[in-house]
Amino acid sequence: MNAKLTTLAMIAALFSVSSYASDPVTINVTGKVVASPCTLDTANSTLDIDVGTQQTTTLAAAGTTLGTKGFNIALKDCPAGTTSVTATFTGVDDPSAAPGWGFKNAGTATNITIQLKNALAGGWDDPVYTIKSGGTWTKAVDTTTNKVVYNLAARAYTPTGSVAPGTVSASIVVDFTYQ
Repeated sequence: MNAKLTTLAMIAALFSVSSYASDPVTINVTGKVVASPCTLDTANSTLDIDVGTQQTTTLAAAGTTLGTKGFNIALKDCPAGTTSVTATFTGVDDPSAAPGWGFKNAGTATNITIQLKNALAGGWDDPVYTIKSGGTWTKAVDTTTNKVVYNLAARAYTPTGSVAPGTVSASIVVDFTYQ
C-alpha cells in the first residue's frame, strides 16, 4: 500500500504542476480603413502635352518660352466616402531653373526646362502655383458629380537663353492619395 500511495502522490503532483497558468498574453489587432480611389477619366484627361516647335533665335534670350498648353487630369467615379484627393507630382528638378520652377529636359535641346503649374491661379513666376518635384495639390471631390479635375498648364522655358536645337521631353509622375 505504501507503493500505491507513493504512485498516487506522484500522479497528483504531475497534475498539479501542469495546472499552473502562465502570464497572460495580449493580442493586438490593427488595421486601417482608407478612402476608396477614384477612376482616371481618360476621356477628359490629357497626358501627352505638345508645347510646339520654336526656332532657336526666338529662344535666344533668358526667360523666353516655347508654347503654353493648358490641360486637365480628371478623376471620376469617386466613392461617397472619398472627400478629397491629393496629387503628388514627381520628376527630376532642373538645377538651372529657379528652385522648383522647372523639370529637367530629358530631350536633346539644351538650356531649356519644362514648367508645370495650376492653370487657374497665379503666374509662372509664383512658386505657390508652379509645381516642382514632390509638390502636392489637394482638391475636394465635387459631391454632385463625384469628380475631381486638376487644371494644369505646361510650357518649355529657358532660364538662361541660348537654347540649342533638339527635342524637349519630360516625364512627370502623378500619384493620388484619397481622403
